[in-house]
Amino acid sequence: MKDFPNQIPSQRVRTIPANPPRRRDTAPRPDTDTAAPVRRRDTPARADMDAPTRPDTDTAAPARYRDTAARPGTDTPARADMDAPTRPDTDTAAPARRRARRRQRRRDTLPRPLHTVMTASAGLVVALFLMPFLLTGDNRSNAATLSGMLTEAEAVRTDVEIPLEPEPEPMPAPEPEAAPEPEPEPLPAPEPEPETVPEVFSGQLDEDCMLKVLDKKNDEVSVMSMQEYLVCVLRGEMPGYFELEALKAQAVAARTYTRYMLHSGSKHGDRADICTSPACCQAYLSAAAARQKWGYLPEDEERKLRAAVEETDGETMLYDGEPILAVFHASSAGLTRTSADVWSGDKPYLQPVSSPENADAVPNYYSHVEMTITAFRDKLQSAFPKANLIGDPYDWLSEVERDSAGSIITMYVGGIKTQGSRVRSALGLRSACFTWEMADGKISFYVTGYGHGVGLSQYGANQMARDGSGYREILTHYYTGVRIGGYNP
Repeated sequence: MKDFPNQIPSQRVRTIPANPPRRRDTAPRPDTDTAAPVRRRDTPARADMDAPTRPDTDTAAPARYRDTAARPGTDTPARADMDAPTRPDTDTAAPARRRARRRQRRRDTLPRPLHTVMTASAGLVVALFLMPFLLTGDNRSNAATLSGMLTEAEAVRTDVEIPLEPEPEPMPAPEPEAAPEPEPEPLPAPEPEPETVPEVFSGQLDEDCMLKVLDKKNDEVSVMSMQEYLVCVLRGEMPGYFELEALKAQAVAARTYTRYMLHSGSKHGDRADICTSPACCQAYLSAAAARQKWGYLPEDEERKLRAAVEETDGETMLYDGEPILAVFHASSAGLTRTSADVWSGDKPYLQPVSSPENADAVPNYYSHVEMTITAFRDKLQSAFPKANLIGDPYDWLSEVERDSAGSIITMYVGGIKTQGSRVRSALGLRSACFTWEMADGKISFYVTGYGHGVGLSQYGANQMARDGSGYREILTHYYTGVRIGGYNP
């Protein structure tokens, strides 16, 4: 028994290993040529396995002398360990054999359960280290397999039985499919609606219609196309800053009026088809005259005027297949007038209709004219030579008949019945919707609107365009029962 001086005597424990280690061999002393003497037991030496006996003795060398060198003075070489061959000068395998013996002694010294637990722990550590790599991508199945292998290995080492995997349950028999429901009979396809064929324009275009235009100021006749003529009419009849749809309505009205003159016969005979006077035909203003009058020619307004003519190319208002007398005026008093109230003839398409203009949108919607009694009498006498203009000037105008908007239909002038439009022209008033009063030797007239009041109202059309109406809607509102399309003379 080996004493442990650092322990208390009562705590000293004697440990008997299962396979006690053998005593390590001593190396030869450096100062002598002979190996260190080894104490011999009194009992004969045991043979080390199958090692041969020495030639000089019948007993085998003790096992502890296996690695010693040959003794001096003898002819017997050093014994080899087990059956390993010896080298003539040195044995290099000795340290490896000694390490193997030490590992074997440790295995033999440790208890069997502790050895099993340590082996299983080492396998578990290796498994935990490899688990993150096996759980990536499609390696989940490999990880499960490895986990099962580790579990089996632990069970083998710890003598634990591995439960068998349960047999898969049999698949249930498929239920019989239900009989498919009969498909409903298809409904008959609806009959295709007849396609709406757009109306094909078959009338004469503006470029194909040439006109002889008489300039009243210079008494000259110019030949130009309908397109060029209408641009000049729009420039003289309607401001270029008006809405485009209102300009289009004016272009169609001016084209229709011109075709009506060509169809019914010109006022100027064979010399000209139409003139530039608004009192006779239509207003007309060339680009040169407009630049001279205004000092400039607005390019944006010019583009709108040409667009209004080009986008309505050839379109004409027709009644019973013929161009209508498409008269127009600047603004009415809220209601247009019938042609019979202004002229002698009555036209079915020139009937009174409402007009949306008002004082806020029309400049000079209300006007005031004042003149002396002498000037008043002279104008009436010139227009009505047979009128009796003697006595009280207040009685010279009497028996006035008005429409619902206040325009004068008929009245008496010096005892002669006449139309209100003639009195309006004789006195130089803006419209036939007027009233008057006398004071201090003068007579004052209060007028509403501008123009004869028949047909299209230009300011009314502009207001309708601002409210979202197109040029066709505007035209069919002011001209009753007309159709807009192409016309071939």
